[in-house]
Amino acid sequence: MSKKNIKKTVVGDNDYTERYKDKSYMSLRNDDASRLVSQISSLNIFKSGDKVLDAGCGSGEFGAAVKNSFNARVYGIDINEEAVKKSNKNGLIAQIADIEQKLPYRNESFNSVLCVQMIEHLINPDFFLTESKRVLKKNGLLIITTPNLAAWFNRIILLFGYQPFFTEISTIDKTLGLSFTRKLTPNRKPLGHLRVFTLKALIELLQMHDFKILKVKGSTVSYFPKYVYFFDKLFSHFPSIATDLIVIAKKKEK
Repeated sequence: MSKKNIKKTVVGDNDYTERYKDKSYMSLRNDDASRLVSQISSLNIFKSGDKVLDAGCGSGEFGAAVKNSFNARVYGIDINEEAVKKSNKNGLIAQIADIEQKLPYRNESFNSVLCVQMIEHLINPDFFLTESKRVLKKNGLLIITTPNLAAWFNRIILLFGYQPFFTEISTIDKTLGLSFTRKLTPNRKPLGHLRVFTLKALIELLQMHDFKILKVKGSTVSYFPKYVYFFDKLFSHFPSIATDLIVIAKKKEK
């Protein structure tokens, strides 16, 4: 499938192309992938030889970590051409495709579907979940990570009238409503977040699509200053107020 035939659904796709060429950004992605794999390694999600789909694989760091850590066969799809090139170099079997469209795989193709920091970018998460269920094998697993709208710091700043982090009201400037953050970073380009979930909302969405929730974890992020990281680490033990959410769900059989 050629890129010109894919519906553009990612806000700032050209910006992501530039990020994938930035060494410091790629280093952060590698660190995040290693951290996430270490967090889920005790959950016995993957088995040797599993066929895994990394939906919205980006440049493939997390998929590669799963492949190398668990000897899985990892496939990837992403709308961004530069991302797919890097994913293939990282050992994924990746192709250009839009996860807002029908997934280019047969029914019951995969043991697991990964959706890492991607569901918040989707116009229609319901369609994606329907497609994920279609391509999952019997008792297949869906692993979702996403920012938490009800994170501990969002609960605090909302009391003072600030826009919650992770939400974006502009396609030009992500700091609108959060002007104090401009002193912390010069980066004001939106990431393309369209839907930001609380833990309860994400669980109910998955249950509506006939997924059984197996495990919920809270997670930290790497970009906080050291003096904030202590609190972020503490609150990560309470998923409903953690910065990031990790949800593992199983496809229900009717």
